[in-house]
Amino acid sequence: MPRGLPRKPKGFKARPGVLIPFYFNMPTLRELKIGDAEKLIPLFKILTDKEILINEAALIADDNVVCLVFEDGENLVGFGSLIMHKIPTKGEVARIEDVVIGENHQNQGLGRTLVLRLIEIAKERNASRINLTSNPMRIGAQKLYESVGFIKSNTDTFTMTLEW
Repeated sequence: MPRGLPRKPKGFKARPGVLIPFYFNMPTLRELKIGDAEKLIPLFKILTDKEILINEAALIADDNVVCLVFEDGENLVGFGSLIMHKIPTKGEVARIEDVVIGENHQNQGLGRTLVLRLIEIAKERNASRINLTSNPMRIGAQKLYESVGFIKSNTDTFTMTLEW
């Protein structure tokens, strides 16, 4: 295919009236693997303003955690995680955490693709609900979550940082 032309996603089927974003070189969505931790530092800095080095081996080994990344060449440009847990009054519940897309790759549909895939995985694992929290300053992220079916709740979130 000549360079500069959009490529059609694998399995693409056009539907009348539906606009599909096209990418010249769409990043690949895949699961986290060993060797990704250092490549994720710039993404986590967007979320936390800190340089965070994750323990990817522990996350990969945990059957209750699914971490997905968008890979663009040698770089990781997106991350999101799904954590499964049981709650006595609600059953199997999923939680989406740390969804972030690199600044140069935002507004291209990657966040939507990532969140929709995490929702699919939660359904495959029989979750009865999915929870997530979002910083009120992340207006674009909140609009994305609402557009895929999340409903903003009126409950307050409480946090305690434990120091050992």
